[in-house]
Amino acid sequence: MILWILGIGVLALYLSFIMMKKSALRSIFIAVFGIVMLGALLLITLNDRNHFGMTQKTTTTTQTITSASPSKQLPLLLYQNVGTNGKRQVYIYKHDNKTTHTTADYAVVNRVQQSSSAAAQVTKKRTEWRYSSNFYSVLFGNENDGLFVKQTNTFTIPKTWTTLTTAQAKALAKRLKGLQKPTAAQKAQMQQAIAAQVAAARAKNPTMTAAQQAQLVEQLTAKMQQQAVQDAIAAVKK
Repeated sequence: MILWILGIGVLALYLSFIMMKKSALRSIFIAVFGIVMLGALLLITLNDRNHFGMTQKTTTTTQTITSASPSKQLPLLLYQNVGTNGKRQVYIYKHDNKTTHTTADYAVVNRVQQSSSAAAQVTKKRTEWRYSSNFYSVLFGNENDGLFVKQTNTFTIPKTWTTLTTAQAKALAKRLKGLQKPTAAQKAQMQQAIAAQVAAARAKNPTMTAAQQAQLVEQLTAKMQQQAVQDAIAAVKK
């Protein structure tokens, strides 16, 4: 509507100059339509530069996310640094089984926090410019409505998750692949460590049955494998 008002003001001002003879009425028309034209231009400028007639509105949405890693045993929240100073990141995750990522924008802030919850979530607080009333929306033709201002993404992940860069994730995958095929020396070292712990447990409990010993060996093996994974994670994070 503001453009129509501007157009009418310009046309009426032009016709007042050209079509009317010099008179008091002509001067009044020139003054009125001049004010209309200048007022319309001022409002357009204020709307474009200072968001006149608009207000910032923030919407909050929460989504349940899953790991971008294909391994269910090792859930990961991946990120990629943007720029050279490492202050901005793009986070990669899955939502509705689709891989997605945050926006690379200086107005987007990402935060990561851990919780005791079993589910991972991302809470998005997005701030946009919106018209404060239908009058201003109609006046400016809904121009710039929904213009992005800023966004904060807060990732709340379980303590079982690990946060890594994409490069660290690739390095970790190589290390874990190596763990799946241990050398003879590594196997012997693990067996010796397990045997020593089993012997210590039998010394404390001489009546330990064969079934209990087998269960202990299974628990110790799983614990050592988990420790090997944690060591691999710590190594790629250095």
